[in-house]
Amino acid sequence: MRYLIYKVTNLLNGRYYIGRHSTKNVDDSYMGSGIGIKNAIQKYGAENFKKEIIAEALSADDLWELEKEIINEDIVKDPKSYNMAYGGKHYLHGLKQYDYDKFIEHQSKAGQAYAKNYTPKSKEWHAKGGSVSSRKRAEQYIYKITTNTDEVYVVNGIEFKQLCRDKGWNYNTLHWTKSMGRYISRGKHKGFLVEQLSKYATKEPGQEVVIL
Repeated sequence: MRYLIYKVTNLLNGRYYIGRHSTKNVDDSYMGSGIGIKNAIQKYGAENFKKEIIAEALSADDLWELEKEIINEDIVKDPKSYNMAYGGKHYLHGLKQYDYDKFIEHQSKAGQAYAKNYTPKSKEWHAKGGSVSSRKRAEQYIYKITTNTDEVYVVNGIEFKQLCRDKGWNYNTLHWTKSMGRYISRGKHKGFLVEQLSKYATKEPGQEVVIL
């Protein structure tokens, strides 16, 4: 298997698309799955596009990282590029890294869409213990939150959300997997550090937690 980064160029107008592809045949006809490039090929015809290999990785995981390095802010914002999203395994990770304001806007719209389309859980779902089990799972996670003023809070998953509401913090930003264990480098919560201390621990609300 070959792990490739390819570039497809429109021979009529010079626009291009960069993507990743795992294949045993370097000369296959794959030209990309992005909306922009697919529409362009349909409009101009595949015969008016040229594909070339511009980089190669040693493994599938390395390919994700290589794509993230190559398809960066410059590529996405280039008017000649058909690329609409940052490279790498997680679109939101790239968005947060290169355009934090747009990341916050995306998260806000996602929250609004969820609220608009929210459907209350059925009686059967509650009867099966859905809400109870979810709450119990949240209580099993213990977090240490250090603010940018060196205040420290040790809370479980339920208390984490409540603390964010009380303090006016953005829960999604603080609880984001990619930020866990790292200092936040930008935005309203710059300087915050959230660490997950335990996956499975018991902690009653208000109880002090001692980490051994």
